[in-house]
Amino acid sequence: MDDAIDRRELFFKALAGLVGGAIGWVPVEIATHGHSITEHESHWTIVAGIVSVALVAGMIGGMILAAADNSLEFTPAAKRRFLLGFTVCLVLALPETYYSDVIFSKILIAGGWGVGHQGSELYLVTGRLIGWTFMGLMLGIGVGLASLSLPNMIKGGVGGLLGGLVGGAGFDVIGSFSRSGLASRLMGFSVIGLAIGFFIGLVHQLTKSAWLAVEAGRLKGRQFRVEGAMVMLGRAEENAVGLFGDPGVQARHAVISRQGDSYMLKNLAVQAGTLVNGNRIETAQLHDGDRVKISSYELTFHLRADQRTAAVGFPGPVTPGAVSANSSDTQPSRPEPTIPTSVPANAYLRDASGRQFLLRSGVPTRIGRALDNDIVIGEASVSRHHARIEYRNGSFIVQDLGSQNGTWLAGQRVTEAPLGGGEALRLGDALFTFHV
Repeated sequence: MDDAIDRRELFFKALAGLVGGAIGWVPVEIATHGHSITEHESHWTIVAGIVSVALVAGMIGGMILAAADNSLEFTPAAKRRFLLGFTVCLVLALPETYYSDVIFSKILIAGGWGVGHQGSELYLVTGRLIGWTFMGLMLGIGVGLASLSLPNMIKGGVGGLLGGLVGGAGFDVIGSFSRSGLASRLMGFSVIGLAIGFFIGLVHQLTKSAWLAVEAGRLKGRQFRVEGAMVMLGRAEENAVGLFGDPGVQARHAVISRQGDSYMLKNLAVQAGTLVNGNRIETAQLHDGDRVKISSYELTFHLRADQRTAAVGFPGPVTPGAVSANSSDTQPSRPEPTIPTSVPANAYLRDASGRQFLLRSGVPTRIGRALDNDIVIGEASVSRHHARIEYRNGSFIVQDLGSQNGTWLAGQRVTEAPLGGGEALRLGDALFTFHV
C-alpha cells in the first residue's frame, strides 16, 4: 500500500492546513487576547469567540480544498475551490463551535472551573480535546461536502476527526513547552490545521480504488484519483485530471467511466487521439498498469490490490508488469507448427495471466517495451523494440529485432522462425503462447 500513497498530496494538504491554521489564529488572537476562562464573558465576547474560531475552520478548509492540485500555484480554479471550501466550512463551523463551547463550559464547570476559580487541568484538556475533535470532524465533512460527493464527506469526516483529535492533543503539549501563551496558541492552531490536512489526505489515499500517475509530461510525478462515475481528462481547468501546458491536449480529451468494477477509457479528441499501451483507441477497458498516452503526457493507470481481481474483464491491451517474472522457469517442448491455409482473422498471443492480444494479418505486429509498439510489454527484460510477428507465405513468422535478452521458442533462441499453434514464445522473461 505504500506505493499507492501519494506523498505529494499528503505534503500539500498538511502544508495547506498548517497555513490555514496559522492565518486563522490572527482573528482568534484578536478576539481572545487578554481574556481568561476564569473571567466573566460578555455576550459580544462570546459571539466574537465563536466567529473567530469559525474563521479558523473556514481558513483551514479553504486552504485544504485549494491545495487539490498539489501545487503552490494559486490558479483561478484554486481560488474558486478556496472560496467554496472557506464558505462551506465557515457555515458548518458556526453551529459546531457554539455547541462545542456549550459542552466545553459544562466540562469546565464539572471540573471546578468558574469565575475567579481555577479548576482541574484534566477537565480543561479534556474539554479542548473534545472541542477540537468535533471541529476537525465538521471540517472534514465540509471539505467533502464542497466536492459534492457523499463518499468524500465520509472520508473527509474520518480524516478530520483524526486530525482534530491529534491536533487537539498537541495543543496543550505545545503549551506545556512554550513560555508564551501567544506563541503556544499560534503553534497549536498551526499543528491542528496540519494534522487535519494530513489525515484528510491520508484517509483519501488509503481508501482510493483507482488512480492515474503521470510518468512523463509537464506534471510528471503527480497523481490523480479516479473517483465517481465519470472522470474527465483534458486541458480545461474544470477537468478532474487537468493536463496543462500542452497544446496537443484538447480541452476535453478523454473520459474514464466506471461500470461496476471496470474502468472504461473513451477518446473524445477529434485529431490528436488517445493511446493505451501504444495502441490508438476509441474505447478500451483499463487494467492495472496500463499506459495511457495523450500528446506528450504519459500516465499509468493503477488499481488498489483488492480491486485488481474484481476488475478482470474482457481481454485488452497488454498491461505493463502483468507478465510473470518467473515465466522463463517453464520450457514447454516445441510442437510441430500448424500452418494455416489462409490468412486467419483471430490469431493471437496469450500471456501468462491469460490475456489475449490479436495479431495483425495485413501488417507486422511490433512487440516491445516502448509505447509505439502494437503490443507493449512493461518488463525490464524486454527491449524497447524487441520483436515483430508478420504473416508471410502461409504462416506467422516471429523475427527478433536485435533484442538484448533474445526471442525464444521452446527454449531455443531464434532470430526468425515460424510460429505453430500452441507454441510457447518467450521475449526476455515474458512468456506467451501462440494460438491460431
